[in-house]
Amino acid sequence: MFRPKVLSIFCLNAFILLGAIFLAGCAPTQKADTQAPADKPKIINASYVSRPINVPSIVAQERKLFENEFSKDGIEFKWHNITAPSNQLEALAAKSLDFSNSLNYVSAILAKANGNEIKIVSSYSRFPKGISLVVKPDGALKTVADLKGKKIALQKGTMLHEMLIRALSEVNLTTQDLELVDMDSTTATAAIAAGHIDATILPEPLLSQAIASGRVQKLRSAEGLIPGLTVIAVRSDFAKTQPELVRRYLQVHKASIDWSQANLEEALGMTAKQNQMDIKGVKSLFPVFTFEMNLNQVKNDLLNSATFLQKEGMIHPNVDLAKLVDELVDPSYLPTE
Repeated sequence: MFRPKVLSIFCLNAFILLGAIFLAGCAPTQKADTQAPADKPKIINASYVSRPINVPSIVAQERKLFENEFSKDGIEFKWHNITAPSNQLEALAAKSLDFSNSLNYVSAILAKANGNEIKIVSSYSRFPKGISLVVKPDGALKTVADLKGKKIALQKGTMLHEMLIRALSEVNLTTQDLELVDMDSTTATAAIAAGHIDATILPEPLLSQAIASGRVQKLRSAEGLIPGLTVIAVRSDFAKTQPELVRRYLQVHKASIDWSQANLEEALGMTAKQNQMDIKGVKSLFPVFTFEMNLNQVKNDLLNSATFLQKEGMIHPNVDLAKLVDELVDPSYLPTE
Protein backbone atom coordinates (compact mmCIF):
# COMPACT_ATOMS: atom_id res chain seq x y z
CA MET A 1 0.00 0.00 0.00
CA PHE A 2 1.30 3.47 -0.95
CA ARG A 3 1.34 6.17 1.59
CA PRO A 4 -0.54 9.40 0.55
CA LYS A 5 2.66 11.48 0.43
CA VAL A 6 4.44 8.94 -1.75
CA LEU A 7 1.42 8.75 -4.06
CA SER A 8 1.42 12.52 -4.51
CA ILE A 9 5.11 12.56 -5.44
CA PHE A 10 4.56 9.68 -7.86
CA CYS A 11 1.67 11.46 -9.58
CA LEU A 12 3.66 14.68 -9.83
CA ASN A 13 6.63 12.90 -11.40
CA ALA A 14 4.33 11.11 -13.83
CA PHE A 15 2.73 14.41 -14.86
CA ILE A 16 6.17 15.99 -15.43
CA LEU A 17 7.26 12.97 -17.50
CA LEU A 18 4.14 13.11 -19.67
CA GLY A 19 4.58 16.86 -20.14
CA ALA A 20 8.18 16.41 -21.22
CA ILE A 21 7.15 13.74 -23.75
CA PHE A 22 4.41 16.03 -25.11
CA LEU A 23 6.76 19.00 -25.44
CA ALA A 24 9.42 16.86 -27.03
CA GLY A 25 6.88 15.79 -29.63
CA CYS A 26 6.06 19.43 -30.41
CA ALA A 27 9.69 20.58 -30.55
CA PRO A 28 10.51 19.49 -34.13
CA THR A 29 7.53 21.44 -35.52
CA GLN A 30 8.51 24.55 -33.61
CA LYS A 31 12.14 24.27 -34.75
CA ALA A 32 11.15 23.77 -38.39
CA ASP A 33 9.27 27.07 -38.36
CA THR A 34 12.33 29.01 -37.18
CA GLN A 35 15.06 29.64 -39.74
CA ALA A 36 18.43 30.48 -38.23
CA PRO A 37 20.13 33.51 -39.80
CA ALA A 38 22.93 32.69 -42.23
CA ASP A 39 26.48 33.09 -40.99
CA LYS A 40 28.20 36.23 -42.21
CA PRO A 41 30.82 35.61 -44.89
CA LYS A 42 34.51 35.97 -44.09
CA ILE A 43 35.12 37.89 -47.33
CA ILE A 44 33.01 40.13 -49.57
CA ASN A 45 34.21 40.29 -53.18
CA ALA A 46 33.30 43.17 -55.50
CA SER A 47 34.40 44.16 -58.99
CA TYR A 48 36.34 47.38 -59.37
CA VAL A 49 35.88 49.41 -62.55
CA SER A 50 37.49 52.87 -62.60
CA ARG A 51 36.48 53.72 -66.17
CA PRO A 52 34.80 55.51 -67.84
CA ILE A 53 35.29 57.91 -64.89
CA ASN A 54 33.59 56.01 -62.09
CA VAL A 55 34.13 58.63 -59.40
CA PRO A 56 32.16 56.90 -56.58
CA SER A 57 34.13 53.65 -56.85
CA ILE A 58 37.46 55.48 -57.09
CA VAL A 59 36.65 57.54 -54.00
CA ALA A 60 35.47 54.46 -52.11
CA GLN A 61 38.68 52.60 -52.91
CA GLU A 62 40.98 55.53 -52.16
CA ARG A 63 39.30 56.19 -48.80
CA LYS A 64 38.81 52.47 -47.98
CA LEU A 65 35.13 53.06 -47.22
CA PHE A 66 34.01 49.46 -47.78
CA GLU A 67 37.02 47.97 -46.02
CA ASN A 68 36.41 50.11 -42.93
CA GLU A 69 32.67 49.38 -42.83
CA PHE A 70 32.85 45.60 -43.05
CA SER A 71 35.92 45.23 -40.85
CA LYS A 72 33.56 46.10 -37.97
CA ASP A 73 32.23 42.55 -38.32
CA GLY A 74 35.59 40.97 -39.03
CA ILE A 75 34.73 40.70 -42.74
CA GLU A 76 37.49 41.26 -45.27
CA PHE A 77 36.46 43.35 -48.29
CA LYS A 78 38.26 42.67 -51.58
CA TRP A 79 38.18 44.66 -54.82
CA HIS A 80 38.78 42.78 -58.09
CA ASN A 81 39.80 44.60 -61.27
CA ILE A 82 37.37 42.92 -63.66
CA THR A 83 36.32 45.35 -66.37
CA ALA A 84 34.72 43.14 -69.03
CA PRO A 85 30.99 42.61 -68.31
CA SER A 86 31.18 38.99 -69.47
CA ASN A 87 33.98 38.28 -66.99
CA GLN A 88 32.05 39.96 -64.17
CA LEU A 89 29.01 37.83 -64.92
CA GLU A 90 31.06 34.65 -65.09
CA ALA A 91 32.55 35.49 -61.69
CA LEU A 92 29.08 36.10 -60.23
CA ALA A 93 27.85 32.77 -61.60
CA ALA A 94 30.93 31.02 -60.15
CA LYS A 95 30.33 32.74 -56.77
CA SER A 96 33.84 34.20 -56.80
CA LEU A 97 32.22 37.65 -56.96
CA ASP A 98 29.37 38.93 -54.77
CA PHE A 99 28.83 42.43 -56.20
CA SER A 100 29.27 43.77 -59.72
CA ASN A 101 29.80 47.52 -59.90
CA SER A 102 29.10 49.53 -63.01
CA LEU A 103 27.63 46.58 -64.95
CA ASN A 104 26.04 47.68 -68.19
CA TYR A 105 22.31 47.08 -68.30
CA VAL A 106 22.19 45.01 -71.52
CA SER A 107 24.67 42.50 -70.12
CA ALA A 108 22.52 42.23 -66.99
CA ILE A 109 19.37 41.59 -69.03
CA LEU A 110 20.97 38.94 -71.23
CA ALA A 111 22.60 37.24 -68.24
CA LYS A 112 19.28 36.99 -66.40
CA ALA A 113 17.53 35.73 -69.55
CA ASN A 114 20.17 33.01 -69.81
CA GLY A 115 19.75 31.82 -66.22
CA ASN A 116 22.39 33.80 -64.33
CA GLU A 117 20.63 34.52 -61.04
CA ILE A 118 21.50 38.13 -60.27
CA LYS A 119 19.64 41.13 -58.92
CA ILE A 120 20.02 44.79 -59.80
CA VAL A 121 19.92 46.55 -56.44
CA SER A 122 20.92 50.06 -57.49
CA SER A 123 21.53 52.27 -60.45
CA TYR A 124 25.17 53.34 -60.84
CA SER A 125 25.46 55.87 -63.67
CA ARG A 126 24.02 57.23 -66.91
CA PHE A 127 26.10 58.67 -69.74
CA PRO A 128 24.42 58.42 -73.18
CA LYS A 129 26.27 61.58 -74.30
CA GLY A 130 29.53 59.85 -73.45
CA ILE A 131 29.12 57.08 -76.03
CA SER A 132 29.45 57.50 -79.79
CA LEU A 133 29.70 55.58 -83.03
CA VAL A 134 32.97 56.65 -84.65
CA VAL A 135 34.67 56.19 -88.01
CA LYS A 136 38.03 57.02 -89.57
CA PRO A 137 38.41 60.76 -90.24
CA ASP A 138 39.02 60.35 -93.99
CA GLY A 139 35.48 61.38 -94.93
CA ALA A 140 34.64 58.07 -96.61
CA LEU A 141 31.77 57.36 -94.19
CA LYS A 142 29.46 60.32 -93.65
CA THR A 143 26.24 58.67 -92.39
CA VAL A 144 25.18 55.48 -90.59
CA ALA A 145 23.79 54.22 -93.91
CA ASP A 146 27.35 54.24 -95.29
CA LEU A 147 28.26 51.41 -92.89
CA LYS A 148 26.64 48.87 -95.20
CA GLY A 149 29.22 46.25 -96.11
CA LYS A 150 31.80 47.69 -93.71
CA LYS A 151 33.64 46.10 -90.77
CA ILE A 152 32.71 47.35 -87.31
CA ALA A 153 34.07 46.13 -83.97
CA LEU A 154 32.54 46.33 -80.49
CA GLN A 155 31.78 44.19 -77.46
CA LYS A 156 28.80 41.99 -78.28
CA GLY A 157 26.05 41.58 -75.71
CA THR A 158 26.58 45.07 -74.27
CA MET A 159 24.84 48.43 -74.51
CA LEU A 160 27.23 49.28 -77.36
CA HIS A 161 25.76 46.35 -79.28
CA GLU A 162 22.21 47.57 -78.69
CA MET A 163 23.19 51.09 -79.73
CA LEU A 164 24.53 49.80 -83.05
CA ILE A 165 21.39 47.79 -83.76
CA ARG A 166 19.18 50.79 -83.00
CA ALA A 167 21.31 53.16 -85.08
CA LEU A 168 21.19 50.75 -88.03
CA SER A 169 17.42 50.33 -87.72
CA GLU A 170 16.99 54.10 -88.22
CA VAL A 171 18.36 53.66 -91.76
CA ASN A 172 16.68 50.28 -92.43
CA LEU A 173 19.86 48.24 -91.93
CA THR A 174 20.68 45.31 -89.62
CA THR A 175 23.92 43.78 -88.41
CA GLN A 176 23.55 41.28 -91.26
CA ASP A 177 24.32 44.15 -93.63
CA LEU A 178 27.86 44.57 -92.30
CA GLU A 179 30.70 42.57 -90.76
CA LEU A 180 30.48 42.66 -86.96
CA VAL A 181 33.59 41.76 -84.95
CA ASP A 182 33.55 41.09 -81.19
CA MET A 183 36.25 43.29 -79.67
CA ASP A 184 36.74 45.32 -76.49
CA SER A 185 36.81 49.10 -76.83
CA THR A 186 40.52 49.57 -76.14
CA THR A 187 41.49 47.04 -78.80
CA ALA A 188 38.93 48.51 -81.21
CA THR A 189 40.47 51.96 -80.78
CA ALA A 190 43.83 50.62 -81.89
CA ALA A 191 42.24 48.57 -84.68
CA ILE A 192 40.49 51.54 -86.27
CA ALA A 193 43.68 53.63 -86.05
CA ALA A 194 45.55 50.84 -87.85
CA GLY A 195 42.88 50.60 -90.54
CA HIS A 196 41.81 47.06 -89.62
CA ILE A 197 38.17 48.11 -89.08
CA ASP A 198 36.00 50.86 -90.48
CA ALA A 199 34.03 51.84 -87.39
CA THR A 200 33.51 51.19 -83.70
CA ILE A 201 31.52 52.50 -80.75
CA LEU A 202 33.55 54.11 -77.98
CA PRO A 203 32.65 55.21 -74.45
CA GLU A 204 34.42 57.99 -72.58
CA PRO A 205 37.24 58.61 -71.90
CA LEU A 206 38.45 56.54 -74.87
CA LEU A 207 36.12 58.55 -77.09
CA SER A 208 37.64 61.95 -76.30
CA GLN A 209 41.18 60.57 -76.36
CA ALA A 210 40.68 58.98 -79.81
CA ILE A 211 39.12 62.17 -81.22
CA ALA A 212 41.87 64.38 -79.76
CA SER A 213 44.52 62.16 -81.34
CA GLY A 214 42.86 62.52 -84.74
CA ARG A 215 42.29 58.77 -85.10
CA VAL A 216 38.48 58.95 -85.31
CA GLN A 217 35.55 61.29 -85.76
CA LYS A 218 32.02 61.06 -84.39
CA LEU A 219 29.26 59.70 -86.61
CA ARG A 220 26.35 59.24 -84.17
CA SER A 221 25.95 59.78 -80.42
CA ALA A 222 24.12 57.27 -78.22
CA GLU A 223 21.80 60.01 -77.02
CA GLY A 224 18.24 59.18 -78.03
CA LEU A 225 19.15 55.57 -78.78
CA ILE A 226 20.03 54.01 -75.43
CA PRO A 227 20.00 55.20 -71.79
CA GLY A 228 23.72 54.54 -71.33
CA LEU A 229 22.92 52.94 -68.00
CA THR A 230 25.18 51.02 -65.62
CA VAL A 231 23.97 49.31 -62.46
CA ILE A 232 25.09 47.57 -59.29
CA ALA A 233 24.23 43.87 -59.36
CA VAL A 234 24.54 41.20 -56.68
CA ARG A 235 24.23 37.42 -56.65
CA SER A 236 20.61 36.51 -55.86
CA ASP A 237 21.60 33.92 -53.24
CA PHE A 238 23.88 36.43 -51.51
CA ALA A 239 21.06 38.99 -51.41
CA LYS A 240 18.68 36.38 -50.00
CA THR A 241 20.97 35.16 -47.22
CA GLN A 242 22.74 38.47 -46.45
CA PRO A 243 20.15 41.24 -46.96
CA GLU A 244 21.67 43.47 -44.25
CA LEU A 245 25.10 43.30 -45.84
CA VAL A 246 23.60 44.32 -49.19
CA ARG A 247 21.90 47.28 -47.52
CA ARG A 248 25.12 48.30 -45.83
CA TYR A 249 27.02 47.95 -49.09
CA LEU A 250 24.62 50.40 -50.74
CA GLN A 251 24.82 52.77 -47.77
CA VAL A 252 28.59 52.89 -48.23
CA HIS A 253 28.16 53.50 -51.96
CA LYS A 254 25.80 56.38 -51.16
CA ALA A 255 28.38 57.77 -48.74
CA SER A 256 30.97 57.73 -51.53
CA ILE A 257 28.61 59.68 -53.82
CA ASP A 258 27.83 62.19 -51.07
CA TRP A 259 31.51 62.67 -50.25
CA SER A 260 32.34 63.14 -53.94
CA GLN A 261 29.75 65.88 -54.27
CA ALA A 262 30.95 67.64 -51.12
CA ASN A 263 34.64 67.32 -52.08
CA LEU A 264 34.43 67.46 -55.87
CA GLU A 265 37.92 68.87 -56.56
CA GLU A 266 39.57 66.16 -54.49
CA ALA A 267 37.33 63.43 -55.96
CA LEU A 268 38.14 64.48 -59.54
CA GLY A 269 41.82 64.62 -58.64
CA MET A 270 41.63 61.00 -57.45
CA THR A 271 39.88 60.07 -60.68
CA ALA A 272 42.51 61.74 -62.87
CA LYS A 273 45.27 59.92 -61.00
CA GLN A 274 43.56 56.51 -61.12
CA ASN A 275 42.76 56.74 -64.83
CA GLN A 276 46.05 58.43 -65.73
CA MET A 277 44.21 61.38 -67.25
CA ASP A 278 44.78 65.10 -67.26
CA ILE A 279 42.65 66.81 -64.62
CA LYS A 280 41.26 69.18 -67.27
CA GLY A 281 40.01 66.19 -69.25
CA VAL A 282 38.32 64.69 -66.21
CA LYS A 283 36.63 68.01 -65.38
CA SER A 284 35.34 68.39 -68.93
CA LEU A 285 33.92 64.84 -68.97
CA PHE A 286 32.40 64.78 -65.50
CA PRO A 287 29.19 66.68 -66.48
CA VAL A 288 28.44 63.96 -69.06
CA PHE A 289 27.93 61.45 -66.24
CA THR A 290 25.10 61.20 -63.74
CA PHE A 291 25.81 59.12 -60.64
CA GLU A 292 22.58 58.16 -58.92
CA MET A 293 21.07 55.14 -57.17
CA ASN A 294 17.40 55.63 -57.97
CA LEU A 295 15.70 52.68 -59.69
CA ASN A 296 12.39 54.35 -60.60
CA GLN A 297 13.17 54.67 -64.31
CA VAL A 298 15.34 51.58 -64.56
CA LYS A 299 12.54 49.02 -64.88
CA ASN A 300 11.05 50.91 -67.82
CA ASP A 301 14.47 51.23 -69.46
CA LEU A 302 15.17 47.52 -69.04
CA LEU A 303 11.77 46.43 -70.32
CA ASN A 304 12.15 48.68 -73.36
CA SER A 305 15.60 47.28 -74.03
CA ALA A 306 14.56 43.65 -73.41
CA THR A 307 11.61 44.01 -75.81
CA PHE A 308 13.94 45.34 -78.50
CA LEU A 309 16.54 42.63 -77.88
CA GLN A 310 13.91 39.89 -78.01
CA LYS A 311 12.62 41.26 -81.31
CA GLU A 312 16.21 41.14 -82.61
CA GLY A 313 16.51 37.48 -81.61
CA MET A 314 18.96 38.05 -78.73
CA ILE A 315 16.44 36.80 -76.14
CA HIS A 316 14.39 33.62 -76.60
CA PRO A 317 10.81 34.41 -77.73
CA ASN A 318 9.30 32.34 -74.89
CA VAL A 319 10.88 34.50 -72.16
CA ASP A 320 8.31 36.52 -70.19
CA LEU A 321 10.00 39.92 -70.27
CA ALA A 322 7.81 41.60 -67.66
CA LYS A 323 8.56 38.77 -65.23
CA LEU A 324 12.25 38.82 -66.12
CA VAL A 325 12.59 42.55 -65.37
CA ASP A 326 10.47 42.31 -62.23
CA GLU A 327 12.69 39.55 -60.84
CA LEU A 328 15.86 41.30 -61.95
CA VAL A 329 15.29 44.72 -60.35
CA ASP A 330 14.88 44.89 -56.56
CA PRO A 331 14.79 48.38 -54.97
CA SER A 332 14.16 47.05 -51.43
CA TYR A 333 17.85 47.27 -50.47
CA LEU A 334 18.28 50.96 -51.32
CA PRO A 335 19.04 53.42 -48.50
CA THR A 336 15.87 55.12 -47.24
CA GLU A 337 17.54 58.40 -46.33
